[in-house]
Amino acid sequence: MKRKYFALVGILVLLMSVCCACGKDTNKSNDVTPTKSEASATPTAEPTATPTTEPTATPTIEPEPTATPTAVLQGDPFSDGRKLTLENLPVVDGALALEPFYDAVFAELLGLSVEDVKMFLSCSNTPGAYKNLTEGKCDMIFCALPSDEQVEAAKRAGVEFEYHTILSGGFVFFVNKDNPVDNITQEQLQGIVSGKIKNWKEVGGDDEPIVLFQRNEGSGSQTGLYRYVLPKEQVMEPILEFTEGTMAGTIDHVADYDNGKGAISFSYYYYIVNMHSSDQVKLLGIDGVIPSDETIMKGQYPFLNFSQIVTRKDLPEDSIVRDIIMWVQGENGARIARENGYVPYDMK
Repeated sequence: MKRKYFALVGILVLLMSVCCACGKDTNKSNDVTPTKSEASATPTAEPTATPTTEPTATPTIEPEPTATPTAVLQGDPFSDGRKLTLENLPVVDGALALEPFYDAVFAELLGLSVEDVKMFLSCSNTPGAYKNLTEGKCDMIFCALPSDEQVEAAKRAGVEFEYHTILSGGFVFFVNKDNPVDNITQEQLQGIVSGKIKNWKEVGGDDEPIVLFQRNEGSGSQTGLYRYVLPKEQVMEPILEFTEGTMAGTIDHVADYDNGKGAISFSYYYYIVNMHSSDQVKLLGIDGVIPSDETIMKGQYPFLNFSQIVTRKDLPEDSIVRDIIMWVQGENGARIARENGYVPYDMK
């Protein structure tokens, strides 16, 4: 009887084990994760490729520059790794005809607009710039070469200048547009400037007195007259009425004086073409060559002038001014010159 009892118990235990095993298999078949074979037979659909939307190209509005913005050099730094900021900006001065150029140079170096950079730069014109450099009131100036008097004044102060050529240009003569003369020779021009030639009919023009408007002493234009045409002692004494203190005033006088019939004066090519142009005046050809970007760049125009960055010779070798000069004399300076209507100086 006991054996039958234990046998029955054993059968019940065996049946319960089988039932439990069957329950586990059923759960496995309902698992949401497919087996490897099922996945290969019926691949799961890849999610739709939804590209990331690029941000709209809306430029960031830069804040207005403060008195001391953290302005740094745009692009590559100087060769020694330094950058130009308003904290190490040298004192800069220069001539009016070169102001647009050096404004553009420092605007790019400092990352400011041309309008904003003007408040940190001076433009005392040629006489004032050389005076300030001599007196140590500025570190670098953008000018034509100095007059003999400006060099002598510097020597008396124990100062010697150092020159770094940056731009090519032309010293030009202009007359009223209705003047029939389009070209004169250097010899004829010397006769006019000396006062020996007094009437336009002597150089192929109308029977009209020649009126030479000169500039003030020490100006870049008057110094150019002595350098390119005749020494100072050979130039006719200017009539006070015809001595003009500004280049703009000279151009206006030639355009307007006595209907412009007999007037003639001189300036620098860039200024008269780009800064104070007038449709009432025209540039004279010299020895058959009309001043233009091309004739100046090719060296064909007789009165070529070369604009300079001028410093004192005692400028320290590690001054950031020397970095700026190298930068301006490189491709960056040439590009800025072309962008602003100047003719770059070919260093080759």
